[in-house]
Amino acid sequence: MKSIPKLGFKEDLKMEGFESIDLQEFSKRDWSSLGPNTPFLPHRLDFFVLMVITKGSVRHKVDLKEFLVNENECLIISPNQIHALNSESEYHGYFFLFTKEYLLHYFTPNTYFHISQLFNYHLFNPVYQLDKCMMDYAGRVASEYVYSPYVLKNQIISSLFSIILYKLNNRNLLIQSHQNSKQGFDLFEKFKNLIEEEYPNGRNVNEYANKMNISYKHLNEISKRFTNRTAKEFLDDYIILEIKRKLSSTSLSVKEICFNIGFDEPTNFNKYFKKATGITPLEFRTINQ
Repeated sequence: MKSIPKLGFKEDLKMEGFESIDLQEFSKRDWSSLGPNTPFLPHRLDFFVLMVITKGSVRHKVDLKEFLVNENECLIISPNQIHALNSESEYHGYFFLFTKEYLLHYFTPNTYFHISQLFNYHLFNPVYQLDKCMMDYAGRVASEYVYSPYVLKNQIISSLFSIILYKLNNRNLLIQSHQNSKQGFDLFEKFKNLIEEEYPNGRNVNEYANKMNISYKHLNEISKRFTNRTAKEFLDDYIILEIKRKLSSTSLSVKEICFNIGFDEPTNFNKYFKKATGITPLEFRTINQ
């Protein structure tokens, strides 16, 4: 029975929380010994990824959607998203991998707030155009990571990297300037994290509000502010996405997925999925496998 592998950050780099990888070098590695954990098969990550393309282009699937990433563009992948690297295209660039702990350690609360919004995949397109300045900074981050002789190497890299992330998020602020307030973002992040952890145990939004010690009305306001969706809509969207992930990336039967997601019986599970998508889980699997 195939489930979706979850790949963690390298143990020997967890203290540092950041890694820069050359895409050309990465694609040439021998992954055969990893079996289903190869990055070229569907998997989840428990860290953030910024993929910068310096030459060529690649079509990359994230959560069942295919994105074209061209030269001087980047793709953002958030923790828990399902993706698989493309082994067919010829492209150059960098992977910047980093953990939440890295952001909290090296960035100010104000910077962390903006960067967290940048990785809100529920709302924003994950492909970004990079100007010459940002491409230069990306190259400098990669170079400092490999060659820096400085004692404060991590601080230098984080300073350079923060400029890239700030400039990336500027697009989102222009698109959604009315959501530029920090007020409530901690609660939204807590709600999102709770859903990812607790969704198999219940689909009642009131229960999430109670766990967060806030009212249903307040939770609704927070959800609308950061996603343009009610709390119930946001919860249902996530559950449907998780069902799609399992249908397309595992060999679990529809019945097994039904119980895995937290439904008591398949009939209600099928109705729930069809109401949201217009097709049954089995029809979805047939189309997407």
